[in-house]
Formats: sequence, structure tokens, C-alpha cells
Amino acid sequence: MGAEVKTLILASAPETEYDYVRQLAQQAEYIICADGGTRHAAACGIRPDLVIGDFDSGARPDGVEVIALRPEKDDSDLMCCTKEAIRRGADDITYACASGGRIDHFLCNLSLLEYLHSCGVHGMLCDSRNRVTFHPGGAVWYQADASYRYVGIIPLDAELIGVTLRGLKYPLTDATVLRAQMITISNEPAAPEYMISVREGRSLVIESKDK
Repeated sequence: MGAEVKTLILASAPETEYDYVRQLAQQAEYIICADGGTRHAAACGIRPDLVIGDFDSGARPDGVEVIALRPEKDDSDLMCCTKEAIRRGADDITYACASGGRIDHFLCNLSLLEYLHSCGVHGMLCDSRNRVTFHPGGAVWYQADASYRYVGIIPLDAELIGVTLRGLKYPLTDATVLRAQMITISNEPAAPEYMISVREGRSLVIESKDK
């Protein structure tokens, strides 16, 4: 894999809706499966470029490059895939089949978005109805997508200070948003572009479809 490659990583969480996975695969230049993610690749007719895992949730595949891991390790299979993708030059990573199943795994997968940011890599986690990105603070502009009706901002810190929202149905100006009393879910784009600005604090931005 060369530098600056858009990479799709398929995790092994339960998944039954595959149209979005096929669309992501068409946009990707490199595809990695994390262990049991090979099941999802097979269901979509996708041939991965690389499979990484301890294979506790799926058989070791044939005819594809494999990195076998020890079952007892510090990093999750998905983190191992992430580190290897970055080592091989990925600068944009999307996770799919990563939001169902165990909640501890899902929350761990979401935390990878912040890890990617710390590595200078753009990251997104998608399922059939949602896409999630990490907001590090500062002002970030987003392109509104008619497919995603709602925008939610989930604080990762106890509070977000100086929150300003522009181009959304429910604007804010220099507000403080508490993690325990969130007022930043179920917003809606009201312009072709919208801005989320946070003076202090980290958050996740979740774009969601109506159904």
C-alpha cells in the first residue's frame, strides 16, 4: 500500500444490512478485515487485501495476506488493524460492521476515532443508519447530506465550553454543554454547510438517517 490511501476496515460485530458496506468498499482503495470481518466480506462478495486477527471468531482464510495474532494481547483486533493500516500509509480510515454486538466493543471502537486523530488520520465509523466522526475542538465545517437528517454532538469530556452551532436548525452561541445533560442531539442541517465550533472539549459528531 502506498501513501495516502483510503482504507476500509471490516470489524466482526453482528451485521445484517450490507448495502452500505458494498458502497464503502467501492470507495476504498484498500480493505482490511479484522478476524471475523471475513464473514461480512464474504457476504458482500468483497475480497480483502489483508486479514488480521487471532481468529477466535472466524476461520483463518486462504488466498489472502494474513497477519495472525496471539489470542492474549493488549490491543483489540480492530486496533491491530488500525495500527497496521497506518503503518502501510493509510490517511483515511472507515470502520464498518463495528457498531453491533457487545457494548464494550462498540465503545472501544468509537474510541479509535480519537486515536486516529492523534495520528493525523481522518476516521469515520459507519453503519447502515449512522456515521460517526471525532471532533477535537475548534471550528469544523461539515457538508450537509440529505441522506442524514439528524446531527448529534456527544461530549467526551464532562463539559464542552464555548459551543457555537451555525447552519443547523437549532443554533447555539458560546454555550456550555454538559455530558450529563446533553442538549445537542437530534439537531438538523438547515444549510448546505454547517459549522460545529467548540472552544474547549472533545466530542463525537453523529449523523443519522431518519430510518
